[in-house]
Amino acid sequence: MVKKLYAVWLKIDETLPWIELKGTYETRRAAQKAAKDLQGKIMVKVVSINKKRKEMKALVTVKQ
Repeated sequence: MVKKLYAVWLKIDETLPWIELKGTYETRRAAQKAAKDLQGKIMVKVVSINKKRKEMKALVTVKQ
């Protein structure tokens, strides 16, 4: 009999890829509990940026 293992994947935003958390879990319930425990530990930082920014010039262009 093959034993199933579960992993936890997070999706923060449509523009970002899925992120797999470290570790595997023997049951789906244990994986869900780990994901819920993580919710309380996530740190979010909001920073300010200047509205006026100089545009960067391309150093290299690739032609195909």
